[in-house]
Amino acid sequence: MAILQAILALISKSAGKILNAIFGWAVRALFGESAARQQTFLSVLVAAAVAWPLLLVGVAFPRISALLLAFVPIPHWIPSWTIRVVWLALVLIVPLALGLAIGAKAPPGTKSESFGKRLARGFPITLGLTGAFIIMFVSVPAMRLATLIRKQRSASIPAVTTARAYHQLAEIAIEVLNRAGFELHPGQPGWWVTAPTRILGWFGGNAFAAFVPTKMEYFESADLSVSFYPSGVLLRGKPQKTTWAHGLITEALLRTDALQSGDPKAQEIEKEIRRLSQAFQGISGRAATDAAESFNEVIRQLGSLNVEFDDWQVLYRQSLQLGRTLRGERQLLEQRARTRELPTTGQPGEPTDYPPETSDTTPDVRYGQHHG
Repeated sequence: MAILQAILALISKSAGKILNAIFGWAVRALFGESAARQQTFLSVLVAAAVAWPLLLVGVAFPRISALLLAFVPIPHWIPSWTIRVVWLALVLIVPLALGLAIGAKAPPGTKSESFGKRLARGFPITLGLTGAFIIMFVSVPAMRLATLIRKQRSASIPAVTTARAYHQLAEIAIEVLNRAGFELHPGQPGWWVTAPTRILGWFGGNAFAAFVPTKMEYFESADLSVSFYPSGVLLRGKPQKTTWAHGLITEALLRTDALQSGDPKAQEIEKEIRRLSQAFQGISGRAATDAAESFNEVIRQLGSLNVEFDDWQVLYRQSLQLGRTLRGERQLLEQRARTRELPTTGQPGEPTDYPPETSDTTPDVRYGQHHG
């Protein structure tokens, strides 16, 4: 019992983080940008929508479902029909609440709808979320098992995108990988890649139009396959090449609009890092000083940011990358990618096969100082 209580305590402590990680992109698609507390609540609502089939099972088997879902044995003196009424109420309340929440979070200028239509909207979206999650829940572990059997490696890179940013991420990632010699070409994605987005598009309609791409991006070579999802990138292939591709894509994400952090506070800083990275390239004079001041402000915010370490370390890495950009330096792995071949580690005692860093004439910007 003590072990079970410890596990439940750990789950409760991390519930917000887990829900935001799994359902954060869907919350952003349905409700737009939300405050941290709102996002956790909305993630719970989306998670309840995903679990909707289990609520239906509760209508047929009320006592068993209560035990499986809530770890609560129902006393025999309580009539089964009363428990069934509770499950039936949840089956109706979850989609209705989802529909109302979507209506309440509609952006300004959205065409007004009747109260009944806003309520009804939650049912198809609930079905879409449920179907997509079931497919991903089954297919992702199956793909990982197949990868292990083939003695390959898989890696997941979080990257929450809009429909536009999704294709931008794919274009930049594949360009970086092919420059490094991966020789990837477009392929036909498996049903496990296309089915979730088709289901969301079919049932969710306009609710997911801005976040669910109509065409899925998938690339492959003899040694690596790259699948792009609205919430990240999945790599599968030979271990060394998968690791190298993982690093290259993670580094290149700074050039895209995809977000790697989940907390809304962290995402605001991540957006500012991207803005600075895109605005201050090849700068000099007064612009260099402005860039340094903005960079120092990002570092100040990073030092006082209250988020989980996973989000914090994403911002820390991107801040280091931003510093290289402001100093006119190419990113570390980008330098190696320009050689169009993978790195070799050599034998023990031999130097790693990396070319020396090339110098740049772009002015150095660091900590508020401009060096001409």
